[in-house]
Amino acid sequence: MCQELGKFRVKANVHAVILTWNNYIDTYECILSLRSTLLRLSAIVVVDNGSQDGSIHKLQNDFADDPMIFFIFNKSNLGFSAGVNVGIRFAMAMGADFIFLINNDAIIDKECLSELLMAMNENPLVGIAGPRIFYHRNPQKISTGAGYFSYLKAGLLIPEKNKYVWKCNGANKYVTFLSGCAMLIKREVFEKIGLFDEDYFFYEEDLDFCLKTMRKGFVILYVPSAKVWHKIESIIKDRTNSFVMYHRARSRIIWLYKNFSTHYFLYGLLINFIVYMPYRICQIVLGLKSIGIAKAWFKGTWAGLVIIMKR
Repeated sequence: MCQELGKFRVKANVHAVILTWNNYIDTYECILSLRSTLLRLSAIVVVDNGSQDGSIHKLQNDFADDPMIFFIFNKSNLGFSAGVNVGIRFAMAMGADFIFLINNDAIIDKECLSELLMAMNENPLVGIAGPRIFYHRNPQKISTGAGYFSYLKAGLLIPEKNKYVWKCNGANKYVTFLSGCAMLIKREVFEKIGLFDEDYFFYEEDLDFCLKTMRKGFVILYVPSAKVWHKIESIIKDRTNSFVMYHRARSRIIWLYKNFSTHYFLYGLLINFIVYMPYRICQIVLGLKSIGIAKAWFKGTWAGLVIIMKR
């Protein structure tokens, strides 16, 4: 499918992939925003990760008259990586040239995809392009922007985070991290590095994917003129529950092991224990409600170490 994008006429066979789980209204609104984009999507692939609330069947009924929306049903909750990979495989089998990953609780601006695709077209080395992501309830405040991996921190720096848009530069930037909440990915990236690593249930899979992409010679581009609004406020409340804390800790250990040398892995573990461990201990000391959360962090850390010791 060729489309006019500003001064460019480009091949734009773009498939959006949405992963959903027990969430009707957010997914419904996300699909509506994708249907309203200036760039015409070739398909919207909705992957249900084993929902139990009937939401996916309601969505299927709502959009039954749209032949470009496809529904895939996973039998259980496979996590982010394995779940979204089902949709990516489906889109690639349909001939997608670009995959647009979008969280089901995000709303995209009508010009978002056009801005991303035009920016990618200017440099053939760009493998991934991502938008500026705002808080849905505070639409001028940035949730996630340009990301950079810090070897000293053994983690990410996101300078724009929690800043208002008028305080930030609007120029495109080459970065080392983009959030998996919303990213446009060339087919060639998947062909060269594979899909998302399914050892991660969730957390760190997007950073892992970005690092692999750069190692294969691609560059990653942040496009602030492309905009997405993420309903992350509801997620923040859940970020310290035991289930989430377990997987955050587990995924971090796996990520350190898979991406770095033995020496740096040990350095990352040191940072993990001298920075994060005191914080979890403080949680235990300051309130009984935090004991389970702290225990989950320790269990997740141990689970990650067990996985890598078996390899």
